[in-house]
Amino acid sequence: MTANADTVSDLAQDCPAYGTRAAALLQAFASSLLALVEGWVESLYAGLPGGDGYGALLTALGPDDGAAYRRRQAEHQRLLLTPDTSGEAADASSRQLGRVHAMTGVRVAWLVESYGAWRSILRQARTGDATQGCPAMTEAAGDLIEQRMARDLHVQIQAHEEVEQRLAEALSRVDDLLLQDLPPPDLIAGALDILVRLDGMVAATLGRPDADGEFQFEVVRGAGFERYVEHAAKGHAAPISIRADDPTGGGASGRAWRSGQVQHTAAYATDPAIDPWRNDARELGIRSAVAIPLLDADRQPVALVDLYAEWPGYFSTPARRTLLTHLQRALSHALSRSVASTRVIPYETRRLYRQWLDAGALEMHFQPVVALRSGKVAKFEALARLREPESGRLVGPAEFLPAFDARQLLLLFERGLEQALAALRMWRQQGLDVGVSINLPPHGLSDPAYVQAVQTQLHVTDVPPGRLTLELLESGELSEAALREPLMARLHNLGVLLAEDDLGAGYSSLLRLDSIAFNEVKIDQGLVRRSAFAPQKALDFIRHLARLSQDLNIPVTVEGLETLGLIEAAAILGADFGQGWGIARAMPAAEVPAWSRRYVLELDPEHPRTALGSYAAYLLWEAQLAALTPWPDLLERFVQVPSGLGNYLLSQDLLGSALDSARQLVLSAATQGPASQAYRHARQKLRILLAAHVRQANGFPTG
Repeated sequence: MTANADTVSDLAQDCPAYGTRAAALLQAFASSLLALVEGWVESLYAGLPGGDGYGALLTALGPDDGAAYRRRQAEHQRLLLTPDTSGEAADASSRQLGRVHAMTGVRVAWLVESYGAWRSILRQARTGDATQGCPAMTEAAGDLIEQRMARDLHVQIQAHEEVEQRLAEALSRVDDLLLQDLPPPDLIAGALDILVRLDGMVAATLGRPDADGEFQFEVVRGAGFERYVEHAAKGHAAPISIRADDPTGGGASGRAWRSGQVQHTAAYATDPAIDPWRNDARELGIRSAVAIPLLDADRQPVALVDLYAEWPGYFSTPARRTLLTHLQRALSHALSRSVASTRVIPYETRRLYRQWLDAGALEMHFQPVVALRSGKVAKFEALARLREPESGRLVGPAEFLPAFDARQLLLLFERGLEQALAALRMWRQQGLDVGVSINLPPHGLSDPAYVQAVQTQLHVTDVPPGRLTLELLESGELSEAALREPLMARLHNLGVLLAEDDLGAGYSSLLRLDSIAFNEVKIDQGLVRRSAFAPQKALDFIRHLARLSQDLNIPVTVEGLETLGLIEAAAILGADFGQGWGIARAMPAAEVPAWSRRYVLELDPEHPRTALGSYAAYLLWEAQLAALTPWPDLLERFVQVPSGLGNYLLSQDLLGSALDSARQLVLSAATQGPASQAYRHARQKLRILLAAHVRQANGFPTG
C-alpha cells in the first residue's frame, strides 16, 4: 500500500491523538502496523528482566495465564493502532489494564519503564520497511502512535491510583468500624465485608486452629469460598494445618500462625507450597493470598485473617504491605481479648446455630435468685438455650453466643424476652408472684430496637414493668453517654429495673456504678470460683464489693453459689441475694412453681455449718474488730462475745484442735489492738490454718 508524501505531511501537522485526521493518517497503513503487534509484544517481554517488574509478573502468572496476559496486551496495542476517531475503546482498555496492573502488583514506575520500552520498539520499527517505503508516513505515524501511548500511560496510571485509593479508603472504613460499639462477631463480619468488596478480591475469612492444630474458618465472606469451607468440613477438600510437619501446614496460614508475621502467597501458579489446594484454588479463581495473624498483648496469634485475590501479586507492593500491617495492628487491638476468650466455632457450626435460632429452637430456662436473709425466692433469671433439632440436645449460650452478630443478638433478645414475660404471667396465674431478669447486650443501650422490644412485650403481656430486670453484660464497653442516655431515660420511664451483671469482672464495671443508675449489682461468679482453694482472696472480694455496692444503696446478688459453703459465706458477708447451682440449676418455666413451693433455705449466719462459712464469719469478725480500735473497752467486751467461728468449731467438735488454739491466740492478742505485732502474727497463723481447713473440707491438698 502507498500514499502521497505531501498528503501525509499535511495530515500530520498538529494532529491530535484521535479524531478524523488521526484516523485518516493511520488508515492507509493500519493493516501493516497491526501485523507488527505480536512481534512487538514478544520483543517487549523477551527484553524484560526476570527478577522484577513485568518479567516477575509473567513468571508468577504461569504458562496459561501468562499467555492470556500476552494476548490481552496485544489486543490492547491493536486498539492503540486502530484508525479510531474517538479513542473511547482504547481509553476503556487502558483503564482496565491499569486496574489489572495495580491488582497484580505492578508499580507505577514499571509502567513508565514499559512506556520507554514501547517507544524504543516503535522507533526501531520506523527504520524498517513496515511503511512500505514512505518515510513521511513512518515519521508521522510514529509521532501519532507515541501520542496515543502517552495517553495510554496517563489513563493507566490514573486507573492504577484509583485502585490503590479504594484500598486505602477501605482500610479507613475498617478504622471507622473499630470505633463503633459493636459485638465482636459484627466487628469481624463488618471488616471482612469491607475488604471482600475490593476490586480483585475473591474471599476474606477469619479463623483459628482447633485443639488438633487444624485451622477452622469461623467467618467467611465470598460465596465460592463458602463452598470450599463446607467441602473441607466434610473431608472433600484439603484442610489447613498450623503444624510445620504437615503438608497442609506449609501455606501462608500455617506459616503466619507459627511466625506471628504476615505471610504471602504471591502466585498460586508457581508456588509449590499450595499444591494441596491447587485444584480448589483454580476453580475458585484464586491466584494469590495473604494471611494476617491477629496478635495479643504478648505478640502471640489469637486468630488469622486470610484474604484471597484473583490476581497474582495482589498484596505484594510496598504500599499494600504497609496497609496490611496497619490492618493487622488495628484488628489485633480490637479483637485479641474477645476472640481469644471464646472457643473455636467452625463456620458450618456457626451457620447451624443461626439457622436454629431463626427456626424457633430457642428455649428459655429459669434459675432462681433467692433472698439470703429470708430464704424467699425473689425472681428467676431467664437463660437462653438452643434445642438441637435432630438430637434434642440443649446448647448453652457459651457455645452459640460468640457465633451471633447484631441481627441474631437482637432476635435472641426479642424472643427470649417474649418467653420470659409469658412465663412470668403464667406463674402469676398459679399464685407465684416473683420477678424475672434477662441479659441485655452492652450495645442494647445504644440501639433503640432493644428498648422498643421491651416496650412492646410489656404492653402485649401486661406484666408490671417493675417485675422485669435487664442485666447489662460486662462483655463490652458501653457506648458514649450521648447515645445511651436517651434510651436509659426511656427504660426508666417504662419502670423496668437495671442490673449491673458480673461486677468485678473488669474495671469498666466498677466505673459503671458511678455513671449508671443501677437497681441491682451482681458479683461475677468467676470471683467465687476458686473460693474453696484460695478462700481469703475470694471472700475478701465478695465482702469489699458487697460493701461498695451497699454504700451506694444498691442491693447485691452473688452468682455462682454452687455449694452450701458459698451460700453461707455470701450471706454472712452481707450479700442480699444469691444464685447458683447450690440453690438450683436453671429449669423449664413449667417446673418453676412446684420447685418454688418445695424450696427452703436454712441459714444462721451466727452458726455456720461449713468450713467456708466459718472463714467468712471470721473475716467479718476481723472487720468488726478493726472498727472498734478507737474504743479499747469495747474491744475487750467484743472478744468475749461468742463468734461464728467459735460456734462452728463447737458444732464440729473441734474445740482444743490446732485451729481452736490459733483462734484463742487471736482472741488474747486482740485486746492489744489490731495494729499490735502479737495480733498480726496470731491472725496470720489462724488464716493459714483456716485456709487449709477449707481446702481439706473441699477435697483439695492442704500443702
